[in-house]
Amino acid sequence: MRIATRVRDWPLTALLLAGVGVPVLAPGVEATTVKQLSLEQMVRGSHRIMLGRRVSQETYWNKNRTRIYTATRFAVTEDLKGDSRGAATVVTVGGAMDGLTLAVSGTPTFRVNEEVLLFLEAGKGDYWILKGLSQGMFRIAADTQGVRMAHHASSGLHLVPASPESSTQTPIPARVELDRLLSRIRQLVGMAGE
Repeated sequence: MRIATRVRDWPLTALLLAGVGVPVLAPGVEATTVKQLSLEQMVRGSHRIMLGRRVSQETYWNKNRTRIYTATRFAVTEDLKGDSRGAATVVTVGGAMDGLTLAVSGTPTFRVNEEVLLFLEAGKGDYWILKGLSQGMFRIAADTQGVRMAHHASSGLHLVPASPESSTQTPIPARVELDRLLSRIRQLVGMAGE
């Protein structure tokens, strides 16, 4: 059995968890509408930016058994902003428990041993949430020449412009050389004095 949520049915806490602003879903469309963020906005709005590899994952019910969450633990290979002390746990809404699946459009899943670049906001506990849902994640993989590439994982999202200023800033590329992206992120973090 598969249960799919619609943004209009989300309680306010789920929207706050997602860190997004515009909860709209057109009939028949499976996408979550969020504000499109530039790379500058992602860097400025993230409490932590890190490269890491998925090491474990746990799915659980909330205390009322009305919502499923997935906690994914990462071994951090590099902190670009903030200090992870070598590990970070990211919580997302959705997952599979007791034969039921809760799927939320725009929320990525993390593959076993996958290397990722994450833009994170602090959660209420000892965990992190993705900045802008899947906008806050890049999958890392080598191309045919062995060059490490970052692939933006913004699937399942309908993006709307966040603000007039975002049109003059760097759009988040769908695919880019990892070293080039990391260099730009480091530059932006340095400009902010963080």
